[in-house]
Amino acid sequence: MTLTNMLEKEVLIIGGGIAGITIALELAQWGIPPLLIERNSSIGGLASTFCCKASESCNKCFACVVDKRVSEVYQNKKIQLLTQTEVSRIRRNEKKFEATLKKGRELYDLRTNAIVVAAGIDPYDATQKGEYGYGRYPDVITAKDLDEMLRYKGKLIRPSNGELPARIAFFQCVGSRDESIGNLYCSQVCCAYALRLIKAIRYQYPLIEVSFFYMDIQPAGPSFESFLKSCREDRRIRLIRSLPSKIYFSPASNLLKVRVPDPQTGEVAEETFDLVVLSVGMVLNKGAKSLVQWLGLNYTEDGFIESPPLQKGVFVAGACSGPKDIDRTILHSKHIALEVYQFLKGIN
Repeated sequence: MTLTNMLEKEVLIIGGGIAGITIALELAQWGIPPLLIERNSSIGGLASTFCCKASESCNKCFACVVDKRVSEVYQNKKIQLLTQTEVSRIRRNEKKFEATLKKGRELYDLRTNAIVVAAGIDPYDATQKGEYGYGRYPDVITAKDLDEMLRYKGKLIRPSNGELPARIAFFQCVGSRDESIGNLYCSQVCCAYALRLIKAIRYQYPLIEVSFFYMDIQPAGPSFESFLKSCREDRRIRLIRSLPSKIYFSPASNLLKVRVPDPQTGEVAEETFDLVVLSVGMVLNKGAKSLVQWLGLNYTEDGFIESPPLQKGVFVAGACSGPKDIDRTILHSKHIALEVYQFLKGIN
């Protein structure tokens, strides 16, 4: 038996990542009780799986901020939260929106004045870059895999044998700035994200050597230059301006062999590593396609969701509107929350 519940809310926020959480908290403190829905069993989104990347001092990764805001949502009685809930239909009815929400065997028929799309992003599927062997070689992992390893296992290991790696390589721009797959845009946050991971690893494991292969290093905030300088001064961190062309496994040595072309001469060198970390780019969350269709939204040329005019009562927040790190997602979401408030209060 399916149970149908009737709901009326001023605003529906779709997506319980850091963008949706931030908007819900902002609106709640301004006296607008939102409905926040999340398709997974818990909120926090991708950022809730990130580890703290502090070394000698805080490296401003903002993972702790996500944990704090998740806790605040659960404690805030003005926010109605539905997890394991998906939208199965949305349509506009005069000045309002009507949506059907599905939570297990329960259905919710919702009427609302405004909708915020905070659908988030997915990491690029690294198996699509077959030359790197992700999914075939256990010691080729993504930066997300590494982040989760450090957060949940509390230690760094080679997945193949459980031992501590001695030499690690980071490959940047996997799934970004790549004509061969049609993703020409820069995901913007991957350089700082990977370097923070590297600094955290080097602090915890001072004998590990790390090679960072990149095309260009994207700046990330006013303190990034001094942070990058500290990476360059670390004798066990090599920053190499080249992207490896191929990885293959050597059974004789039980190591990964990496082919690295020289960008000037084209000559190919070969290096060996215990562990390779792929810094994958961002792509729009695949669950957002229906929302774009139902709400009459458009895509940007990079495949993210374009922000609509304010008078529509539809708002797009966070990384689903374009790549952003945690800090910029929070700032963007606070701005969107203010726009939602002004729309609901009729303030131009």
